[in-house]
Amino acid sequence: MTKLLLRRLLSALPSLVGVIIVTFILTRLLPGDPAAYFAGPTATPDSIAQVRHQLGLDRSAFEQFVTYVEQLAHGDLGNSLTSGQPVLSDLVARLPASLELTLCALVMATLSGVGLGVGAALQPGGVVDWICGMVSALGQAMPTFFLGLLLVFVFYFLAGWAPAPLGRLDISYSTPSDITGFWLVDTLLEGDLEAFGGVVRQLILPVVTLGLFGIGPIARMARASMIEVLNSEFVRTARAAGLPRWKVLWVYAFRPILMPVLNTVGMVFSFMLGANVLVEKVFGWPGIGAYAVDSVLASDFAPIQGFVLLMAALYVVINLLIDVLGVLLDPRVKFDG
Repeated sequence: MTKLLLRRLLSALPSLVGVIIVTFILTRLLPGDPAAYFAGPTATPDSIAQVRHQLGLDRSAFEQFVTYVEQLAHGDLGNSLTSGQPVLSDLVARLPASLELTLCALVMATLSGVGLGVGAALQPGGVVDWICGMVSALGQAMPTFFLGLLLVFVFYFLAGWAPAPLGRLDISYSTPSDITGFWLVDTLLEGDLEAFGGVVRQLILPVVTLGLFGIGPIARMARASMIEVLNSEFVRTARAAGLPRWKVLWVYAFRPILMPVLNTVGMVFSFMLGANVLVEKVFGWPGIGAYAVDSVLASDFAPIQGFVLLMAALYVVINLLIDVLGVLLDPRVKFDG
């Protein structure tokens, strides 16, 4: 397995190189002048030119690209002009917030999607099947930022049930120590159950917003796979042998659908990493998505390039994890190369 995983990593290198080149080109095509932005509204042409020289923007695009690649080779993603900190430090500090939100949403989407899909497959055309179709259509048709704003308006402004959408924890609670970066875990490790409850309440609306986005594909795959398995020969044989219905369902029918559902979950997780950019802005979430949006608005090249490169690396890692889990679930599964 080790050789095959190394082969997958090597096969991903050309894609990462392409991401680096395309991202560098696209950031230079963004509207706006970073030098003019950071020189200030009262800056003179001379001061703007001085800032441009300090940033290295007066050099040719090829020279800038060579410098960028040399920095990458040394593990340097550059400095953020907005925060004044190294981009790598900013991303490392903000990544746990994004992963906590995305993983919670993925768990919600997976449990709900599989439950709805299996229920719909057991009674095609029934109430669960109708609910499955409605939830799938709602999650796919409604933009995440609009759904987030709608939930905030209803549950915060009108009903007053939800906390203010202003970050990971209300100011009335003490911020947990940075042990893992995942505040659900850190508050439990510190034994602060009140802060843990505050983190949970703060997570509910963004998790529902992002989770509804992923329920549809998982539910549809679970439904289609379960219907196919239930009509297979070995399930009909198990039924004919007089085995209990629950045993036929969970022992014989459920396991074969795990592989297609797992592949869909990996795909949904990749989509969520991109979709949480807008969700983080709506809920004031201090993750890498909000960091990237702020950098785009400021025409800050280094954070944008670092964010896209990190997303590409996470995508590669996710696919490797899906391959490993696939082999663990079914040893007959082989890598394609």
